[in-house]
Amino acid sequence: MLKHEFSRHETSQSSNLIPVDVLIDILTRVPAKSIARFRCVSKFWASSILHRRDFTDLFLTMSLTRPRVFFPIKSDGKLFLYSTHQPHNPDDDDDDDSSLVATPYHTSFPDYFPCDIYSPVCGLVLLQGCERKVRVVCNPATGEFLTLPKVLLKEKTKLITAQKKKEKIARMYLGYDPMGKQFKVLCMTRTFSRYEVRDNTHQVLTLESEKKRVWRTIECKFHFEESYRISGDICINGVLYFAAALTLGLSSMIVCFDIGSEKFSFINTNNDMERGDCMYSFTLFNYKGRLGIYHEEDSFYQIGRIVFWVLEDAENHKWSKHIYKLCPLEWNLIRYSRFVGMAGTGEFVWSSLYKDSPNSFYLSFYSLESETFTKVNIQGFDQLKQHHRFISTYLDYVENVKWLM
Repeated sequence: MLKHEFSRHETSQSSNLIPVDVLIDILTRVPAKSIARFRCVSKFWASSILHRRDFTDLFLTMSLTRPRVFFPIKSDGKLFLYSTHQPHNPDDDDDDDSSLVATPYHTSFPDYFPCDIYSPVCGLVLLQGCERKVRVVCNPATGEFLTLPKVLLKEKTKLITAQKKKEKIARMYLGYDPMGKQFKVLCMTRTFSRYEVRDNTHQVLTLESEKKRVWRTIECKFHFEESYRISGDICINGVLYFAAALTLGLSSMIVCFDIGSEKFSFINTNNDMERGDCMYSFTLFNYKGRLGIYHEEDSFYQIGRIVFWVLEDAENHKWSKHIYKLCPLEWNLIRYSRFVGMAGTGEFVWSSLYKDSPNSFYLSFYSLESETFTKVNIQGFDQLKQHHRFISTYLDYVENVKWLM
């Protein structure tokens, strides 16, 4: 349901008397990259159509039906953003191997190089500059980026030694509230200690162009720090999930932050998950609208298994465990690959790690229903330098023409 009912009589001289609702219907069907160029057509297009909330909402709704695969690439000290059409049912292809061509987003970043790239949320991406000094929110589709205001850091005094320590930013997360249609950034700050979890503070920033962006402090009952056993952060249906630990070095838990209400809750992990002793041996992912945790088993000890858990009951901390056995040929296809996540169409996806030639990057799709693999080659990275190149992969990326400024 659109918030604004378009009038058939709302026209402009520069639009040759074409009704605005007809123009909007046309524009929602063109590529997002073209929308950024259309801003230069006329002031009428820029202010009366492209910046309208109802247009950007409708475009986002249309984008949800045509998801893409998003590739942030670090190459030769620079950041490049690419994407390609996400295959609907890759295992339906008659060929053993299929190919897709990734195209670049023409986004010009400042002089600093964003070292950390966080998971895209509803078309926007949170980037963190070198040494975590600068953080920006970027919209690849429009080419815009917004530098976030500085976080207010306080000094805390240790009671025993009376020593003052200044807070530092531990982590930032980007989330989206589909009900309120708002993007928010969650920032966790704390004083660092080698032996214990220090008190941390949480602040929230709402990304609204019509209002002044100010960090607001919110309450949380517990103090925790980032877990190094479970990687990734993911926003599902307005709830941001990430892993943390209440006690340094002990078991992990899942932090749930409701973007709309700005309230925290916590979910205990399954006992089986505590047996993994490797850093980042587990990965959060979206399993058909529910939280999933994928286990990156040690390929030396475990041969030919896909293991993951799905959250069944958050209130009672209940998980279901799933295991799929693979034949040696299938296992070798993903053994040295990186788990990416689960596509909206139900396939597990891995990306290749090693690129011997510019065209050797590929994705492996595994259908849980048919229990078959499909390899999809990704082309289009020829102009990037082969050495010192790192490719990240994100599924179900939706292009958003929301303007940040």
